[in-house]
Amino acid sequence: MNRLTVVVLVMLLAISQVAAQNHEKIEINTRKTPLNQVLIDLKEQYGFQFAYDSDLLSGFLVSANHKSFDNDEEALRFLIKDFPLEIERSGDVILIIPKRERKPELTQISGRVLEANTFEPLPYSYILINRRPVQSDLQGHFNFIASADTSYNLQISHLGYFVYDTVVTQSLSRNFLLYPQIERIQEVQIYSNPIEKSTLIGYNAGRMKINHQIAPILPGYGDNSVFNLLRLMPGVMASGEQSNDLLIWGAYESQSKIQFDGFTVFGLKNFNDNIAVVNPLVVKNIEVMKGGYEARYGDRVGGIVDIQGKDGSLQKPSLTFSINSTTVNSMVQLPLSKKSSLLAAYRQTYHQLYGPTRISVVTREESSTPGSGAGSGNFLGKGPAASRISDVKPDFVFRDANLKYTFKGDDGSRFSLSLYGGGDDFNYDMDARIAGVLWTREEQEQNNELGGSAQLNYPWRNGDATNLTFAYSAFERKLYQKAQTERSQDGFIEIKSHLDSENTVDELSFNAEHTLNFRQGHRLLVGAGVINNNVELSRFSEGEQQIDINNQSPRIYSYLQDEYPLGELLELKTGVRLIYNSKPNKWYVEPRVSASLSVFDELKINASWGLSNQFLSKTTVLDSTNNYTEFWTNSDEEQIPVLNAEHFVAGVSYQKNGFTASAEAFYKTTEGLSRYRTGNLRISEGFYEGKARSKGLDIFLKKEYKRNMAWISYTLSNTEEQFPYFRVNVWRPAPHQQKHELKFAGVCNYKSFYLSANYVYGSGFERYEFEVDNDLNFDKAYSRMDAALVYKFKPGKVKAEAGISILNIFNTENIKYSNIRISTIDEVSLVGVYSDAISFTPAVFLNIEF
Repeated sequence: MNRLTVVVLVMLLAISQVAAQNHEKIEINTRKTPLNQVLIDLKEQYGFQFAYDSDLLSGFLVSANHKSFDNDEEALRFLIKDFPLEIERSGDVILIIPKRERKPELTQISGRVLEANTFEPLPYSYILINRRPVQSDLQGHFNFIASADTSYNLQISHLGYFVYDTVVTQSLSRNFLLYPQIERIQEVQIYSNPIEKSTLIGYNAGRMKINHQIAPILPGYGDNSVFNLLRLMPGVMASGEQSNDLLIWGAYESQSKIQFDGFTVFGLKNFNDNIAVVNPLVVKNIEVMKGGYEARYGDRVGGIVDIQGKDGSLQKPSLTFSINSTTVNSMVQLPLSKKSSLLAAYRQTYHQLYGPTRISVVTREESSTPGSGAGSGNFLGKGPAASRISDVKPDFVFRDANLKYTFKGDDGSRFSLSLYGGGDDFNYDMDARIAGVLWTREEQEQNNELGGSAQLNYPWRNGDATNLTFAYSAFERKLYQKAQTERSQDGFIEIKSHLDSENTVDELSFNAEHTLNFRQGHRLLVGAGVINNNVELSRFSEGEQQIDINNQSPRIYSYLQDEYPLGELLELKTGVRLIYNSKPNKWYVEPRVSASLSVFDELKINASWGLSNQFLSKTTVLDSTNNYTEFWTNSDEEQIPVLNAEHFVAGVSYQKNGFTASAEAFYKTTEGLSRYRTGNLRISEGFYEGKARSKGLDIFLKKEYKRNMAWISYTLSNTEEQFPYFRVNVWRPAPHQQKHELKFAGVCNYKSFYLSANYVYGSGFERYEFEVDNDLNFDKAYSRMDAALVYKFKPGKVKAEAGISILNIFNTENIKYSNIRISTIDEVSLVGVYSDAISFTPAVFLNIEF
């Protein structure tokens, strides 16, 4: 028995010695180091698992002179002993939280999401608090109220920025700073977080968020980078290089709205897609609502593109200078005080160097009488041979400027005044000898636009917010076209077409919106406003006044939007918009509803439905040879009806580990289309009211890996229209109908080099059947591939990037469908005037920021 006792004692002693030898002491040796940095060092050295508020702990400095501890909990208790902190263990994770004296009934988490370097507000940031979604407002404010709990996991993401991830244990209100992906910062805790990159699709029905920061590294001229990126997204048409408008989900021109800093952008010509109507240097945020949007948005039956401009830096003065193959562009940011800043930008084309595109003339003899048909389709027949007989490069000048003043108060309030002015001038003269006659044509077009807004944003102490916006914008378009023939044998001159028109439109509006926040992410938006549009339209054809309109459309409106999360899985948005139009003294009701179901963290199902009305739109003028011309007009429910539409949207999205897959179906009906038809033997001249329907499917696939990304988007759609003047009462393809469009884009990053490429394929518009040489046809498929190489470098304190783009690498011959004009010579000969799309074109740019 004694022997057994001795053996046991010896074994226990040996085991204790081995355990003592294998037990690793925790050593801490530091002096006046921020507590969060000490915890990062402990995590890397010993593999501890902590959760804490990094910003809070960074304010506590700790010192330890070669202290040793047996375990992680003992070490932490020593480090926090002099601070108002305590620890809790949750499994293997230790939470470092502030000491709680009394548990409150409610926890309120509010603040502003700002860029870390410039303190620019980041609007519409996506926020998750314990898996409950919250969205910041226009100025980055958010507020979340919940029953008191032990802790809350807070995640804030914004496209192009590192995700902010922290733990909150009590009520707070402060600024949350996000670091942009492009900045090379040293903080370890920032690099450990993921990045939101190119786009957010699938969080809500019909809605996507664009990261404009990656736009400059995509192929293009530089000045059109933002809209280049937009047109690579599903549902936004890229084929045909539409330069006047964005065509979204089958919507006609003017049915989709672009607004910048709260005022409407009516759109300049921006010939050949080289220049975007909004200067990319001043863009901060882009939201795209393709359809089925909330009650706070209105006045359009198509899509809405909401662009927010930069406020200007409060840190230090800066100058950005950009030059490319077409324009010079510059932006200055000046801090006027610690609370106010001024931003100014200006850009202009090179008048001497810039040739925007080639205008070509084609001719063909026909066996049918021009203009005898109606609507779109084969009214021109399938004649014999056609040939290109003349080319000319038009003159084009573009310029615009932005000016913005911003004041930010200590209480989070903000006032801004944003001003914009721009204009372009496009003209050409051309002639050709056809069928024994000299055919000549001249065209001049001038567009000018002014815009401005004053915005006041005020966050209340309880987390609610009030936003006031006063906006004004005006647009003027002057158009002159003339075509004539001169017979060689006798010099007889005949005017074939002579058009002179002037169209002006303006919009004056005031909007007030207040956001009420309740528990668990529930919030209510209440808004009201007034808006008035003035329109003047004068159109002379062959010396006679064809159209003379001078009217206005004053309206008042209000809306209510309820955003209610039902647990962690379902978010329901319901709303209604009420509009009173004093002309013709009528009320309009627009109910809206949408739902988002989180099946699990990676999979969402979205759906939305809504009604919408539009009181200001473009009316189409269709001449005898089926040339389309658009003019802005107000609805009056007599000659020009009010547009009204019904949207149905449903989709599903899956996102995990940088991979996104999204599919979204849409169906839209639109009534109240207005078209002015010139007369012939069968059709009376005048205004006709029509209707349209669109249906389709968007598919989007994207993969992000480290600093590389690629995506594919595909749209299947069908848009049809019906007008009383059609020969047969059937649905016909709309002028912009295209069944298939496929787009690809990819960005590869190696150190300071960015290699990118994109490709666009369109199956062709179903509007034209006018053949020319080399098998080129107006309804042929569109195909174009571009590539770019960008190098970012930093000589001293100057940030710079240089790049080269090759547009249309394979020199595919495409046509700009929005710039086709067809004319007649005699009863059997036709002349087509059209614009070539971009051919094989190298483009270079250089951006410098001081």
